[in-house]
Amino acid sequence: SPERDHAGASPGMLHHRRVWLIALLLGAILPVLGHAQGLQNRTRIVLRGGWETERETGAAGAAVRIPIGEVIELLPSADYFFVDVGDAWQGNIDASIRIGNRKLFYVGTGFAILNRKVNNAWSSDVGLNLFAGLAVETPGGRFGLLVEPRFTLRDTDGGNPFYVSLGVSYALGP
Repeated sequence: SPERDHAGASPGMLHHRRVWLIALLLGAILPVLGHAQGLQNRTRIVLRGGWETERETGAAGAAVRIPIGEVIELLPSADYFFVDVGDAWQGNIDASIRIGNRKLFYVGTGFAILNRKVNNAWSSDVGLNLFAGLAVETPGGRFGLLVEPRFTLRDTDGGNPFYVSLGVSYALGP
């Protein structure tokens, strides 16, 4: 009999779920691009959720986007992964560069600390983040949406997780 996950889904079904998730994420953000503005050099709080393909699990997290000059941002963040057994989370210190005329797109890199707890035993790992994204703001600039695919490269047998997230942001200050 073919391999199945804990919910009885075959690998083919899991691939289709991932494709639909990515399509839904893009469908949610693309309609606002016609009227969207790029990031406006204000610190932003981001709440995000997504899917991580290595453990095939959902995640929820938060980030702070801190502008440094016109195009560079510092991005501390953390994500909790809803694994079947134990706990898993990742903390990140990243930097990104906004690109394009309207600064809607960004690319970045940084460091990750991955932690996993199973049966009261913690294990930790470090990795290198590589990511790109699309971040738009509403015309007033207070709220925004973003979609971000991210790889975390690490030097262990635990794989290199790929994480796609959809987030909402809120600008601090005037």
